[in-house]
Amino acid sequence: MAPPLNRRQFLTRTGAALAVLHGMEHFDPCCANAADAETSGKELFELRPVADGVYAAIAAPRYKVNCNAAVIMTNDGVVVVDSHSKPSAAVALYQEIQSITRQPVKRVINTHFHWDHWQGNQIYREAFPTLEIISSKRTRESLEGDVGNGGVPFIDKQIKALPDEIAKLQAEVARTTDAAQKARLESNLRQAEDYLEELKTFYPALPNRTFDETVALDFGGRQVELLLLGRGHTDGDVFIRLPKEKVVITGDALIDWMPFMNDGFPEDWVGTLDNLARYEFDSIIPGHGSVAGRDQLAFFRGYLADLVDSVKKAHAAGGSLDEMKKTLPEQLAGKYEKGMSKYPLGQYRDRIGGNIEIAYRKVIAGT
Repeated sequence: MAPPLNRRQFLTRTGAALAVLHGMEHFDPCCANAADAETSGKELFELRPVADGVYAAIAAPRYKVNCNAAVIMTNDGVVVVDSHSKPSAAVALYQEIQSITRQPVKRVINTHFHWDHWQGNQIYREAFPTLEIISSKRTRESLEGDVGNGGVPFIDKQIKALPDEIAKLQAEVARTTDAAQKARLESNLRQAEDYLEELKTFYPALPNRTFDETVALDFGGRQVELLLLGRGHTDGDVFIRLPKEKVVITGDALIDWMPFMNDGFPEDWVGTLDNLARYEFDSIIPGHGSVAGRDQLAFFRGYLADLVDSVKKAHAAGGSLDEMKKTLPEQLAGKYEKGMSKYPLGQYRDRIGGNIEIAYRKVIAGT
């Protein structure tokens, strides 16, 4: 582990990281924008008040997407839920936090192991040596293992894959004659190049406090519940509920666009969201998209349930996977396409085929 930074060193590093700020986010199809997508030229987060002392940090679009975060003020320091895809993104959010409080960050909670939710941990660990990084026990195990779209081994996979991605962007820049499109491509190329440079100096700051069942805690006078409700987006998802404020922070187990299901458990996911529905809350801070009301839970859960049910029925009727990918998107579109296509990333038509295939593979084929 790198030596801890004092406040002055941290702020110096902040400036250096901002110089590299073009780099990053989502490396794999989970959250990859189109090569010529219009994205922010720097890491930006909009802090939106959700309740007294509770903020949603909504991530600006980047070439590869940062997750949202939640910022919770307590009497003894700040709690940050999820730390994004890279150190410079964590620096950018920390600067936003400093605009509203000078309290130290005492705790970081990682909702699951995917790389865009934990790769900024090291910034907080360097700045605050006594920091608690909290996750479920299963998430900590996944971070150490070679599983899915996250964890320590995934860093090397990204480093190996990014040069080819950069080469493709360079080729598109050279090939494009439209000035506006070229400018977008060049911006995204810089982001990819800077992200690769960040990964080369990255070191993992893993959770040092884990749990394997739902717990209710007091963080500096604020009641916080860490809910383990079952498998969903991953097998270690944590929901963070603030009972007094009636806010729930859901990571990617409940988001405001189409789900990424590669590491998920489609049938269990529906039941897990049913378990969440038994709790009282009014506001949802999702892993991606905008702050939502409780109705987003019913909508998102309905999509997953209808997806699984449609795949089962098509299989029972003798339909092949290829046939399902041709017919099911239209069957589900009337109910879900508009609500799942509000943002440039994670749209219905971009992901429905992949979701059908994963539901088929995991529910029908059992793989």
